[in-house]
Amino acid sequence: MDCGCDSVDDTLNKAGAELIEKEKIAVGAMTDVTGFGLIGHAREVALASDVSLKLYASRIPVLAGALECIRAGHIPGGLNNNRDFAECVVQYEESIAEDVKALLFDPQTAGGLLISVEAGASERFAQAMKAEGLMAARIGEVLPKDTPPSDTPHKDRPRRDTPRIRVTC
Repeated sequence: MDCGCDSVDDTLNKAGAELIEKEKIAVGAMTDVTGFGLIGHAREVALASDVSLKLYASRIPVLAGALECIRAGHIPGGLNNNRDFAECVVQYEESIAEDVKALLFDPQTAGGLLISVEAGASERFAQAMKAEGLMAARIGEVLPKDTPPSDTPHKDRPRRDTPRIRVTC
């Protein structure tokens, strides 16, 4: 089994950041997704912005071969460290597979940007990104911090005043 990937979009994040200025997109938060994985960086955004996030697992771009590597047991130590650190603020919909959960904490990312833009501007921004040949995916939404938690139990359920990340299909 080949757990590598043949190519990764190596476009610098600079192009996406410049497009934000050019299109005059109002940004609430932005971070590059690197060694802490998607959830680690989403956690930091939620904490700094005093909000909750809802992520749609089916919309999150996945590098070719990444899930196969997870399924084969090729788990980097950083993934487990990220999961131990950040999973206490995550609530999963029951149908989210274990391999997908693991992948959300994987430190081996392509370093894309996680950007929160005004709801009314998200489609326009995604279209502008695609017109420039850049990948864009609308993977979630920002919710008020006090959004009730899902019914999915977690061993370390966060306190009511802790920002949460809800992962759904």
